[in-house]
Amino acid sequence: MAIRKRHWLWNTVIALTIVICLAAFILHSKNWIRQEEGGFTLISGFYYSEIRYDSIKKVSMVSRIPEMERESGFSAWAIEKGIFRDTIQGLEGIRVYVDNLKNPKIMLQQGESPLIYFNFKDSLETASFYENLLEDLKKKEPEN
Repeated sequence: MAIRKRHWLWNTVIALTIVICLAAFILHSKNWIRQEEGGFTLISGFYYSEIRYDSIKKVSMVSRIPEMERESGFSAWAIEKGIFRDTIQGLEGIRVYVDNLKNPKIMLQQGESPLIYFNFKDSLETASFYENLLEDLKKKEPEN
């Protein structure tokens, strides 16, 4: 039986596909925070949210996110990322950036925007960020 060689083009296509898939997974596997004047940007791969301290209406720590339908995004192991819809309350466009479903999450609502749920792989990092966020919000409150 003769050994068939694959054409170099198909080998290149296969290798490139694997590299692109790995890069997409790595970009989405961790939440990135970029601190800015008056707020921060939460980035996870293709998804991002710009959050201004003066527009935050509600912030709290929750143990779990409600059951929702995914509009776009992905789930892998304990990672949940994307845009979701809450069919019970009728809310759409809920952004979820959860690195570990087992750990507590920060729930944030700004203005008329939909809810944002996020945490980090390390629960201590999430708790520390939450405390710092509360301190920053207290600094931004108008004094009476």
